[in-house]
Amino acid sequence: MDSRQLEVFVAVAGAGGFTRAAADLHLVQSAVSATVAALESDLGERLFDRTTRQVRLTAAGRALLPHASGILDAFQVARDAVDAVGGGLTGSIRIGYMTNVTLFDVPRLLGRFTHEHPNVTMRLAPAPSGTAGMAESLRVGDIDVAFMAARPEDYPDLQIDVLASSDLGLAVALDHPLAGRRAITLAEAAPLRFVDFRRGFANRTLVDAEFRRRGLRRDVSIEASDTNDTAALVRNGLGAGFLPRYLAGNDPSLHWIELEDADFQMHVSVATARGRTLTAAAARLAALARDAQRPGARSGTQV
Repeated sequence: MDSRQLEVFVAVAGAGGFTRAAADLHLVQSAVSATVAALESDLGERLFDRTTRQVRLTAAGRALLPHASGILDAFQVARDAVDAVGGGLTGSIRIGYMTNVTLFDVPRLLGRFTHEHPNVTMRLAPAPSGTAGMAESLRVGDIDVAFMAARPEDYPDLQIDVLASSDLGLAVALDHPLAGRRAITLAEAAPLRFVDFRRGFANRTLVDAEFRRRGLRRDVSIEASDTNDTAALVRNGLGAGFLPRYLAGNDPSLHWIELEDADFQMHVSVATARGRTLTAAAARLAALARDAQRPGARSGTQV
Protein backbone atom coordinates (compact mmCIF):
# COMPACT_ATOMS: atom_id res chain seq x y z
CA MET A 1 0.00 0.00 0.00
CA ASP A 2 1.47 3.36 -1.04
CA SER A 3 0.41 6.98 -1.13
CA ARG A 4 -0.50 6.88 -4.83
CA GLN A 5 -2.92 4.04 -4.24
CA LEU A 6 -4.50 5.94 -1.37
CA GLU A 7 -4.76 9.10 -3.48
CA VAL A 8 -6.61 7.20 -6.21
CA PHE A 9 -8.86 5.47 -3.68
CA VAL A 10 -9.81 8.79 -2.05
CA ALA A 11 -10.46 10.33 -5.48
CA VAL A 12 -12.81 7.51 -6.50
CA ALA A 13 -14.64 7.73 -3.16
CA GLY A 14 -15.03 11.49 -3.51
CA ALA A 15 -16.09 11.40 -7.16
CA GLY A 16 -18.47 8.48 -6.70
CA GLY A 17 -17.11 6.69 -9.76
CA PHE A 18 -14.02 5.67 -11.69
CA THR A 19 -14.65 7.76 -14.81
CA ARG A 20 -14.94 11.07 -12.98
CA ALA A 21 -12.02 10.23 -10.69
CA ALA A 22 -9.87 9.44 -13.72
CA ALA A 23 -10.71 12.86 -15.18
CA ASP A 24 -9.93 14.58 -11.88
CA LEU A 25 -6.58 12.78 -11.65
CA HIS A 26 -5.78 13.20 -15.38
CA LEU A 27 -5.43 9.44 -15.78
CA VAL A 28 -7.06 6.89 -18.03
CA GLN A 29 -9.85 4.94 -16.36
CA SER A 30 -8.03 1.62 -16.75
CA ALA A 31 -5.14 2.97 -14.66
CA VAL A 32 -7.52 4.07 -11.90
CA SER A 33 -9.27 0.69 -11.90
CA ALA A 34 -5.96 -1.16 -11.81
CA THR A 35 -4.68 0.95 -8.93
CA VAL A 36 -7.80 0.33 -6.85
CA ALA A 37 -7.67 -3.38 -7.67
CA ALA A 38 -4.04 -3.53 -6.50
CA LEU A 39 -4.95 -1.78 -3.25
CA GLU A 40 -7.84 -4.18 -2.67
CA SER A 41 -5.46 -7.08 -3.30
CA ASP A 42 -2.93 -5.69 -0.81
CA LEU A 43 -5.62 -5.25 1.86
CA GLY A 44 -7.50 -8.46 1.09
CA GLU A 45 -10.85 -6.61 1.05
CA ARG A 46 -13.15 -5.13 -1.57
CA LEU A 47 -13.33 -1.38 -1.09
CA PHE A 48 -16.12 -0.57 -3.56
CA ASP A 49 -19.38 -2.17 -4.62
CA ARG A 50 -19.59 -1.62 -8.36
CA THR A 51 -22.77 -1.70 -10.44
CA THR A 52 -23.52 -0.43 -13.93
CA ARG A 53 -25.02 2.74 -12.44
CA GLN A 54 -23.01 3.59 -9.34
CA VAL A 55 -19.95 2.91 -7.22
CA ARG A 56 -20.35 2.75 -3.43
CA LEU A 57 -17.91 2.23 -0.60
CA THR A 58 -18.09 -1.11 1.16
CA ALA A 59 -17.83 -1.32 4.94
CA ALA A 60 -14.07 -1.82 4.50
CA GLY A 61 -13.90 1.21 2.21
CA ARG A 62 -15.76 3.38 4.71
CA ALA A 63 -13.38 2.26 7.43
CA LEU A 64 -10.34 3.05 5.30
CA LEU A 65 -11.44 6.46 3.97
CA PRO A 66 -10.76 8.71 6.99
CA HIS A 67 -7.39 7.04 7.60
CA ALA A 68 -6.42 7.34 3.93
CA SER A 69 -7.37 11.04 3.95
CA GLY A 70 -5.35 11.54 7.15
CA ILE A 71 -2.29 9.84 5.65
CA LEU A 72 -2.47 12.02 2.55
CA ASP A 73 -2.87 15.11 4.73
CA ALA A 74 0.23 14.08 6.68
CA PHE A 75 2.20 13.71 3.45
CA GLN A 76 1.14 17.22 2.44
CA VAL A 77 2.13 18.62 5.83
CA ALA A 78 5.56 17.06 5.37
CA ARG A 79 5.86 18.68 1.93
CA ASP A 80 4.74 21.99 3.44
CA ALA A 81 7.52 21.79 6.02
CA VAL A 82 10.11 21.36 3.28
CA ASP A 83 8.55 24.12 1.15
CA ALA A 84 8.62 26.48 4.12
CA VAL A 85 12.40 26.22 4.14
CA GLY A 86 12.30 27.72 0.67
CA GLY A 87 10.20 30.61 1.90
CA GLY A 88 6.71 30.06 0.47
CA LEU A 89 3.46 28.09 0.59
CA THR A 90 2.60 25.66 -2.19
CA GLY A 91 0.03 22.94 -2.76
CA SER A 92 -3.73 23.22 -3.23
CA ILE A 93 -6.82 23.95 -1.12
CA ARG A 94 -10.24 22.43 -1.72
CA ILE A 95 -12.83 25.04 -0.72
CA GLY A 96 -16.57 24.59 -0.25
CA TYR A 97 -18.73 27.68 -0.58
CA MET A 98 -22.28 28.97 -0.98
CA THR A 99 -23.08 30.49 -4.36
CA ASN A 100 -24.36 34.07 -4.57
CA VAL A 101 -24.01 34.81 -0.87
CA THR A 102 -22.38 38.23 -0.46
CA LEU A 103 -22.83 38.72 3.28
CA PHE A 104 -19.13 37.91 3.62
CA ASP A 105 -16.95 38.73 0.60
CA VAL A 106 -15.30 35.35 -0.04
CA PRO A 107 -13.85 36.28 -3.48
CA ARG A 108 -12.14 39.31 -1.93
CA LEU A 109 -10.63 37.10 0.76
CA LEU A 110 -9.40 34.59 -1.83
CA GLY A 111 -7.90 37.42 -3.87
CA ARG A 112 -5.97 38.61 -0.85
CA PHE A 113 -4.79 35.08 -0.13
CA THR A 114 -3.61 34.56 -3.72
CA HIS A 115 -1.76 37.87 -3.66
CA GLU A 116 0.14 36.72 -0.58
CA HIS A 117 0.58 33.09 -1.68
CA PRO A 118 0.63 32.93 -5.51
CA ASN A 119 1.93 29.36 -5.65
CA VAL A 120 -1.13 27.85 -3.95
CA THR A 121 -3.89 26.45 -6.18
CA MET A 122 -7.48 26.81 -5.01
CA ARG A 123 -10.24 24.43 -6.11
CA LEU A 124 -13.72 25.80 -5.45
CA ALA A 125 -16.62 23.41 -4.89
CA PRO A 126 -20.17 24.82 -4.69
CA ALA A 127 -22.59 23.17 -2.27
CA PRO A 128 -25.51 21.57 -4.14
CA SER A 129 -26.65 19.83 -0.95
CA GLY A 130 -26.26 22.88 1.29
CA THR A 131 -24.54 23.29 4.63
CA ALA A 132 -25.22 19.70 5.68
CA GLY A 133 -23.45 18.46 2.55
CA MET A 134 -20.44 20.70 3.16
CA ALA A 135 -20.19 19.50 6.75
CA GLU A 136 -20.04 15.90 5.55
CA SER A 137 -17.47 16.82 2.87
CA LEU A 138 -15.27 18.32 5.59
CA ARG A 139 -15.59 15.19 7.72
CA VAL A 140 -14.55 12.78 4.97
CA GLY A 141 -11.82 15.03 3.61
CA ASP A 142 -13.36 15.96 0.26
CA ILE A 143 -12.79 19.64 1.09
CA ASP A 144 -10.34 21.37 3.42
CA VAL A 145 -12.12 24.64 4.24
CA ALA A 146 -15.78 25.60 3.93
CA PHE A 147 -17.59 28.91 3.93
CA MET A 148 -21.06 27.89 5.06
CA ALA A 149 -24.17 28.97 6.96
CA ALA A 150 -23.62 27.43 10.39
CA ARG A 151 -23.06 28.20 14.06
CA PRO A 152 -20.53 26.37 16.26
CA GLU A 153 -23.32 24.56 18.11
CA ASP A 154 -24.77 23.21 14.85
CA TYR A 155 -21.80 20.91 14.20
CA PRO A 156 -19.71 20.35 17.36
CA ASP A 157 -17.31 18.06 15.48
CA LEU A 158 -16.25 20.96 13.26
CA GLN A 159 -14.25 24.09 14.04
CA ILE A 160 -16.68 26.86 13.09
CA ASP A 161 -16.12 30.60 13.38
CA VAL A 162 -18.95 32.98 12.46
CA LEU A 163 -17.74 35.74 10.14
CA ALA A 164 -20.97 37.71 9.59
CA SER A 165 -24.69 37.46 10.34
CA SER A 166 -27.95 38.93 9.10
CA ASP A 167 -31.52 38.81 10.42
CA LEU A 168 -33.92 36.50 8.60
CA GLY A 169 -37.38 37.85 7.92
CA LEU A 170 -40.30 37.19 5.61
CA ALA A 171 -39.94 38.52 2.07
CA VAL A 172 -42.90 38.97 -0.28
CA ALA A 173 -43.52 40.53 -3.69
CA LEU A 174 -44.63 44.16 -3.77
CA ASP A 175 -48.17 43.19 -4.83
CA HIS A 176 -48.55 40.55 -2.11
CA PRO A 177 -51.41 41.11 0.40
CA LEU A 178 -48.82 41.38 3.19
CA ALA A 179 -46.71 43.99 1.42
CA GLY A 180 -47.95 46.69 3.80
CA ARG A 181 -46.96 44.85 6.98
CA ARG A 182 -43.87 45.78 9.00
CA ALA A 183 -43.93 42.75 11.32
CA ILE A 184 -45.57 39.33 11.47
CA THR A 185 -45.76 36.28 13.76
CA LEU A 186 -44.88 32.77 12.65
CA ALA A 187 -48.46 31.65 13.23
CA GLU A 188 -49.71 34.37 10.88
CA ALA A 189 -47.13 33.36 8.27
CA ALA A 190 -47.83 29.61 8.47
CA PRO A 191 -50.83 29.52 6.04
CA LEU A 192 -48.81 31.19 3.24
CA ARG A 193 -47.44 29.49 0.16
CA PHE A 194 -43.63 29.36 0.50
CA VAL A 195 -40.54 29.35 -1.66
CA ASP A 196 -37.60 27.96 0.30
CA PHE A 197 -34.23 26.28 0.05
CA ARG A 198 -33.90 22.53 -0.36
CA ARG A 199 -33.62 20.38 2.76
CA GLY A 200 -30.08 20.36 4.11
CA PHE A 201 -29.61 24.12 3.66
CA ALA A 202 -29.10 25.89 6.96
CA ASN A 203 -31.89 28.47 6.68
CA ARG A 204 -34.44 25.79 5.75
CA THR A 205 -33.30 23.59 8.63
CA LEU A 206 -33.61 26.46 11.11
CA VAL A 207 -37.08 27.52 10.01
CA ASP A 208 -38.46 23.98 9.72
CA ALA A 209 -37.26 23.13 13.22
CA GLU A 210 -38.99 26.16 14.74
CA PHE A 211 -42.26 25.49 12.92
CA ARG A 212 -42.20 21.89 14.16
CA ARG A 213 -41.42 23.02 17.70
CA ARG A 214 -44.51 25.22 17.69
CA GLY A 215 -46.74 22.62 16.09
CA LEU A 216 -47.17 24.74 12.95
CA ARG A 217 -47.36 23.46 9.39
CA ARG A 218 -46.50 25.29 6.21
CA ASP A 219 -46.57 24.59 2.47
CA VAL A 220 -43.22 24.82 0.70
CA SER A 221 -44.37 24.68 -2.90
CA ILE A 222 -41.06 25.47 -4.61
CA GLU A 223 -37.53 24.55 -3.52
CA ALA A 224 -34.30 26.16 -4.75
CA SER A 225 -30.62 25.86 -3.94
CA ASP A 226 -29.42 29.39 -4.63
CA THR A 227 -30.11 32.61 -2.71
CA ASN A 228 -30.61 34.76 -5.79
CA ASP A 229 -32.94 32.20 -7.35
CA THR A 230 -35.04 32.11 -4.19
CA ALA A 231 -35.28 35.90 -4.12
CA ALA A 232 -36.25 35.99 -7.81
CA LEU A 233 -39.02 33.44 -7.27
CA VAL A 234 -40.41 35.47 -4.37
CA ARG A 235 -40.09 38.67 -6.39
CA ASN A 236 -42.21 37.16 -9.16
CA GLY A 237 -45.03 36.14 -6.86
CA LEU A 238 -44.45 32.40 -6.58
CA GLY A 239 -44.58 32.52 -2.79
CA ALA A 240 -43.23 34.13 0.36
CA GLY A 241 -39.73 33.32 1.51
CA PHE A 242 -37.54 33.61 4.58
CA LEU A 243 -34.65 35.73 3.33
CA PRO A 244 -31.87 37.70 5.07
CA ARG A 245 -32.25 41.42 5.66
CA TYR A 246 -28.96 42.23 3.87
CA LEU A 247 -30.44 40.83 0.64
CA ALA A 248 -34.21 41.34 0.70
CA GLY A 249 -34.25 44.45 2.89
CA ASN A 250 -32.24 46.36 0.28
CA ASP A 251 -34.12 45.08 -2.78
CA PRO A 252 -36.68 47.66 -4.00
CA SER A 253 -38.69 44.90 -5.71
CA LEU A 254 -39.22 42.97 -2.46
CA HIS A 255 -40.98 43.84 0.78
CA TRP A 256 -39.19 42.53 3.87
CA ILE A 257 -41.18 41.89 7.08
CA GLU A 258 -39.67 41.47 10.54
CA LEU A 259 -40.62 38.46 12.65
CA GLU A 260 -42.23 39.47 15.94
CA ASP A 261 -41.75 36.21 17.81
CA ALA A 262 -38.68 34.54 16.27
CA ASP A 263 -35.00 35.45 16.18
CA PHE A 264 -33.76 33.80 13.00
CA GLN A 265 -30.24 34.60 11.85
CA MET A 266 -28.36 33.71 8.69
CA HIS A 267 -24.66 33.21 9.33
CA VAL A 268 -21.62 32.92 7.12
CA SER A 269 -18.84 31.00 8.85
CA VAL A 270 -15.48 29.50 8.05
CA ALA A 271 -15.28 25.83 9.00
CA THR A 272 -12.66 23.09 9.15
CA ALA A 273 -12.78 19.53 10.49
CA ARG A 274 -11.58 18.88 14.01
CA GLY A 275 -9.09 16.06 14.25
CA ARG A 276 -7.82 16.44 10.69
CA THR A 277 -4.40 17.91 10.10
CA LEU A 278 -4.71 20.89 7.79
CA THR A 279 -2.07 21.67 5.22
CA ALA A 280 -0.17 24.88 5.82
CA ALA A 281 -2.04 26.56 2.95
CA ALA A 282 -5.49 25.53 4.23
CA ALA A 283 -4.64 26.55 7.78
CA ARG A 284 -3.43 29.93 6.54
CA LEU A 285 -6.63 30.55 4.54
CA ALA A 286 -8.83 29.69 7.53
CA ALA A 287 -6.74 31.96 9.75
CA LEU A 288 -6.98 34.79 7.23
CA ALA A 289 -10.78 34.48 7.22
CA ARG A 290 -10.92 34.57 11.01
CA ASP A 291 -8.65 37.61 11.06
CA ALA A 292 -11.07 39.39 8.71
CA GLN A 293 -13.96 38.83 11.12
CA ARG A 294 -15.45 41.96 12.67
CA PRO A 295 -16.64 41.55 16.26
CA GLY A 296 -20.41 41.80 16.39
CA ALA A 297 -20.87 41.81 12.63
CA ARG A 298 -24.55 41.19 11.86
CA SER A 299 -27.66 42.55 10.19
CA GLY A 300 -26.22 42.87 6.74
CA THR A 301 -22.57 43.55 7.47
CA GLN A 302 -20.45 42.77 4.44
CA VAL A 303 -16.79 42.00 5.11
